[in-house]
Amino acid sequence: MTSSAAAMAERRAAPRSVGLPLVGALPYLSWQGAIPYYTQSWQRHGDVFRVQLGHRRALVVVHPDAIEEVLVTERANFVKGRTYDHIRMLAGDGLLTLEGEGWRKRRRMAQPAFHKESIRKLVARFVEVTGDTFARLRSKLPRGGVIEAHDEMTRLTLDIVGETLLGRRLGPAADSSAQAFSDAFTILARRSDIPFPIPRWLPTPGNRRLQRALGTLDQIVYGVIAEARQLPGEAQPTLLSMLLEARDADSGEPLTDRELRDEILTLVMAGHETTALLLTWGFTLLGEAPAVVERMRGEVAAVLGDREPSADDLPRLVYLKQVIEEILRVRPPAWIFGRDVLEDGSLCGYRVHAGELVMPIPYLTHRHPEFWEEPERFDPERFRPELVRERSNWAYCPFSAGPRSCIGNLFSLAEAQVILAMLLQRADFALSSKEPVPLRPLMTLRPGGPVNVRVRWRD
Repeated sequence: MTSSAAAMAERRAAPRSVGLPLVGALPYLSWQGAIPYYTQSWQRHGDVFRVQLGHRRALVVVHPDAIEEVLVTERANFVKGRTYDHIRMLAGDGLLTLEGEGWRKRRRMAQPAFHKESIRKLVARFVEVTGDTFARLRSKLPRGGVIEAHDEMTRLTLDIVGETLLGRRLGPAADSSAQAFSDAFTILARRSDIPFPIPRWLPTPGNRRLQRALGTLDQIVYGVIAEARQLPGEAQPTLLSMLLEARDADSGEPLTDRELRDEILTLVMAGHETTALLLTWGFTLLGEAPAVVERMRGEVAAVLGDREPSADDLPRLVYLKQVIEEILRVRPPAWIFGRDVLEDGSLCGYRVHAGELVMPIPYLTHRHPEFWEEPERFDPERFRPELVRERSNWAYCPFSAGPRSCIGNLFSLAEAQVILAMLLQRADFALSSKEPVPLRPLMTLRPGGPVNVRVRWRD
């Protein structure tokens, strides 16, 4: 036996979750739902266990130490391979899907656009778009009424990302981009739940719809890039204008139109979906926490009074940020992610094999009793600075973590702070039904039904 073979033999085989021949856990994921299935398997087997997904074997990891190993110490062996192919259909080779040196170069080029000072310059645009949204809703419902929160928050965050990224809003009133993006993202989200990929060349109704959507998006995005290249340098800065100015540190070359296209669609996808879901789930959690709402409202009144927020105000809205962090803990939009194993090796002492899938599940990590007391309780006090310092850095990872953490996390947090602060100034809100909103875990953690919220305007 070779030394490498002997080392592999010494490593433990991870316990296996329940499954059936050939199809593995797929029927259980369908019958029980993904989150109940993975939760029960975790409770039965512990922080590392195997699951069979059709023809593919996966290793689920929950403990923060295992997540650190996947994302940092052994990340060269755990990559965004074919698991991300469905995202590449939409976003191409952008920051979300690139690997290795290509990713490092692109990250260096894009990083200045997402620096704290760059985000500060965009806060006024957040405020403007949010104010317009609330004015539209108040005009539509002058006496208050019921809104579907996910639809409205998706429209708002899509408008914000369009305004700050491209200099134009992408909401339904603007052009066909919103519908095309929604179609493409919905189709790909559903495909992420199917273990056997559908070839793009197959003329299914879904494939035809996807091709139309991608064609529409390409036409719009390449048109915006061409327009942006003609704008004078002193034009109002956008994330796109910053990307146009970026240069590779080694070659001095700018991004090509194709590379810009991929980054734009990556940022539209990640930049509005995460924040829209954060706010949507926030309505469901805050609807059962009136004391938290009143404390937030008091902080907003003390910091802002009746004026709109500015970039300088956001660090002073301390409790509001804690609430946002707790929403992301309880309902992380990126509830699960995957990495492909390149070579035989180990993870936390368990064997892994080339071609397998490793799946950290932040939804479960955020409930690990070793790090979170009464984890199902909604409690923003968990994010007081002294408690954060005492906790493992890897016990909380709503934006991934380590070198591959989401480049737009500061953007999303600032955007959510502005929207919630302005909402608290303008309206009282409550869920219109006591029925819990089911979870629909696809690529992101979406609501499984309408989130109807009753709004009453404050004078």
